[in-house]
Amino acid sequence: MSSPRSTRVELQQKCIENCSERCDKSIFTNYIAKRFPISTWLPKYNFTALQFDIIAGLTVGLMVVPQGLAYALVAGLPPQYGLYSAFMGCFVYCIFGTSKDITLGPTAIMSLIVSAYGRPDIPAFVIVLTLFSGLIQLAMGILKIGFLVNFISIPVVSGFTSSAAIIIAIGQIKDLLGLRDVPRPFIKRVYYTFRHLGDTKTGDLILGLICIVVLLSLRKVGRSKWVKEGHQENHKGLRLAKKLVWIVSIARNALIILLASFVAVIFLQHGFHDAFSLTDHLEPGFPPFQAPSLTITVGNQTLSTLEVLKQVGPGLAIVPLIGFLESIAIAKAFARKNKYKVDASQELIALGLANCFSSFVSSYPVTGSFSRTAVNAQSGVTTPAGGIFTGAIVLLALGVLTPFFKYIPKASLAALIISSVLTMIEYHIVPKIWKARKIDLLPFFITFFGCFYEIELGILLGIGVSLMIFLYPVVWPKLIKADCDYTVIKVNGDLIYAGMEHVTSEIQEMSYSDPPPRGVVIDLSVVTQIDFTVTQSLLMVLEDLESRKISVFFSGVQNHIRDIMVDSGIELSIINPTPDAMARVVNAEAAPFLPQAEITINDSE
Repeated sequence: MSSPRSTRVELQQKCIENCSERCDKSIFTNYIAKRFPISTWLPKYNFTALQFDIIAGLTVGLMVVPQGLAYALVAGLPPQYGLYSAFMGCFVYCIFGTSKDITLGPTAIMSLIVSAYGRPDIPAFVIVLTLFSGLIQLAMGILKIGFLVNFISIPVVSGFTSSAAIIIAIGQIKDLLGLRDVPRPFIKRVYYTFRHLGDTKTGDLILGLICIVVLLSLRKVGRSKWVKEGHQENHKGLRLAKKLVWIVSIARNALIILLASFVAVIFLQHGFHDAFSLTDHLEPGFPPFQAPSLTITVGNQTLSTLEVLKQVGPGLAIVPLIGFLESIAIAKAFARKNKYKVDASQELIALGLANCFSSFVSSYPVTGSFSRTAVNAQSGVTTPAGGIFTGAIVLLALGVLTPFFKYIPKASLAALIISSVLTMIEYHIVPKIWKARKIDLLPFFITFFGCFYEIELGILLGIGVSLMIFLYPVVWPKLIKADCDYTVIKVNGDLIYAGMEHVTSEIQEMSYSDPPPRGVVIDLSVVTQIDFTVTQSLLMVLEDLESRKISVFFSGVQNHIRDIMVDSGIELSIINPTPDAMARVVNAEAAPFLPQAEITINDSE
């Protein structure tokens, strides 16, 4: 028979084991929910959510098919690669993504970057770039270093976006004019385009301009308010008409491409074969699902993986960074609007996996699309499952419609791109920056003009200038000086090692004035952090001034700063001294120069 003591021990042991088991299960469950967000919404999925996701997915699908064809041309790739890039990311993000609204796929900016770094004349280079971009993004997500994008300021992002929009638009003028063999570098492209204006094909120009006007008009009509504020929309016909116009506005890209192709077919049937420049023949069917080849044959030379990566060069840093920046900015914007949270690290993992898997279907790098995400949200999407139906539309287009894409006029695709990127030029931000903080215009314009010469140069210069502006008050902290018998120096900001050289030199310069001050008061009332280098520099200043019979006091010191200073060897008696304490060291006339709040010692600790 067991004793009461042994029974209690057994019960305690069982309780500990049960608690430990429940804790392990909870940790495992939380990890699964964090790394596989689908596990949180799929058990609660219902038929109503399915209906909304189908509507949203199909609507976005109508947008992404023509956009994919057009953006592939921006990347310098055959049009089918835009569709290869438009479906796998949707499927992968459904499992790993934390935003219900965002939709992944080809975008104008990513297409421009790919054209600069991916050697689009050889698609194999682009596919390798997709794989390694995904691996880098995946590693950044696992290591939780997505915070690096926080060092890219809004002026830099706006400058890059505006510059990229202009580069993309000018790059499409050649197709709008029907010109051929236009060089890819921006400066040469502009020169060649203006030089050969006389070779413009009238049919392409007229068709392109009509498409631009119609696209911009439909976009404006779709966003206009039909009912004045304060009036209720009760009329059934009005609601139906508004819904119809909205659908036409959303599907305007697909409608324009369809109508332009219809016009081209009519001209072909009547024998006008040179009326429009048509899209080249597309490879029909689905792309093969296979691992990207890391060795590429160029002519008679086979390049190793290392040689391939060398040729991709800065793209290995620029592509994953810009891809994540674009995607997370969109995800956070819609998360704030629709009142839910996104996990930045998990978004990096989802984007990285999307690019890794997309490389197996000959995709170029994908990221979040603002325009398609906005339509996805407006269509009432409830979960990331909407991406499944978007991807299904793309697969349907690849399987059925590919043979008909050769009738699409290049001018209509150019019009689609130009009308899309014109809204990306953020000219409205310039007066806002001027009004708020003029110095921030410097990184904006440096990035803007630098990207015209070379994209990575513009971005790096913009980031560098932003960091210099950020670090300036750290390296040269602002000092407010009051000169009298007793010199008061207020440090108007935090003190770290980078800024101590400036502070010590200013203090020493004042101490050598003629006549020298009776003492120096260093006001640290707004300083919230210091480091070891700061304390050692202060000790050196104290030693130097005391050797010349100049007293030094510290006022307004916060408790945690005071503790660090005392631990480093600075005497407590000269930190937040009272007037009486100062009077024992120097003439009492010096005391009135200290604010009362700064000469009171806080003895709460």
